[in-house]
Amino acid sequence: MSQVTQRTKKNIVDAMISLLEKKSFEKITVADICAEAMINHSTFYRYFTDKFVLLRSVFSYLLDDLISNSSNAETIVSQIADFIETNNNFMRHISPQYQTKANLYPEFRSILKDLVESKYKEPESQDDPLIQMIVTSDTPELMISFIVGGLVGLVEYLEYHDFQVPMKEFTGFAESFFKKWSNL
Repeated sequence: MSQVTQRTKKNIVDAMISLLEKKSFEKITVADICAEAMINHSTFYRYFTDKFVLLRSVFSYLLDDLISNSSNAETIVSQIADFIETNNNFMRHISPQYQTKANLYPEFRSILKDLVESKYKEPESQDDPLIQMIVTSDTPELMISFIVGGLVGLVEYLEYHDFQVPMKEFTGFAESFFKKWSNL
């Protein structure tokens, strides 16, 4: 992929992220994306067939960013909490309560699954209570699914409370729960 292609795709992804900070996914049009990225419609369609395909690229980009910045976070839960706190409006605008047609949680669930799986493979993550649960499980894949489901449930709880739950409360509960569970 040429540098121009990479830069253009990144510019379009950044435009979508910027728009998702301001309004819900459902209300964003391709015209909005093109205006934000300062490109023509034909340029948009050269790289993406529609805004849903673009959103998958946004999620991929955010996952890569989340994984690459994971060395700063002590646990997966604190990493997710940092992400949600940093991207509060983004999370609000992709949450189902702001959509009438699109449920974007399956994409978010996929991101969390990829994050947990990548951390599971890192030797330096072995102290994380979630990773301990996976390592000691007889069925790691099933345990990853259980953990991701629990994390999505916590994010839904945050959504229900309009993302106003203090992050210390969120991380404290989740880390305590997973630590207790892994010691059973």
